Amino acid sequence: MKKSLFFAFSLIGSIGFATAIPLVVFGLIGRLLDNKFGTSPYLFLAGLAIGTVVVYFVLKKIVKDAIKDFEKTNKE
Repeated sequence: MKKSLFFAFSLIGSIGFATAIPLVVFGLIGRLLDNKFGTSPYLFLAGLAIGTVVVYFVLKKIVKDAIKDFEKTNKE
């Protein structure tokens, strides 16, 4: 029970960070470039779009690894 609870909280934390960090970073980069070039809001939106693509691939890897770990835990 304790092991599965730790696994669940670990997975939730990983998903939260993997979602928030790329979106914030690429959004801020887009906003900074918008301010520099005066193209508001286009580069900000492009940054969010790029961040969304990055989040997709990172979450895909996290879920794949989580499934492996979950199957490994259930076999023991």
